[in-house]
Amino acid sequence: MTSLDDALVAYIWKPGSSIPGKHPGAIADSAARGEVEAVIAELDAIRPDADAADLMPWADRKAREIAATHPDIGDAGTRALRDLLSWTWR
Repeated sequence: MTSLDDALVAYIWKPGSSIPGKHPGAIADSAARGEVEAVIAELDAIRPDADAADLMPWADRKAREIAATHPDIGDAGTRALRDLLSWTWR
């Protein structure tokens, strides 16, 4: 993996998968996997609140909040986080 962004995409969107999920085996490098799992733990701590009436915009806002604290997460990683969060709370 070349970046946290790429690693998040690989972890959430395993090749051939039609739904987002958690695929730690998609990241061979243990340090990169640990970094991704730390970000995923932040995502897992999020619970819907009064702000979550419209799932996709809410998930997008929450993913962007996480990405804002991790400069190595770009647009692709943010979208992957959004996809996983919205799928989790659908």
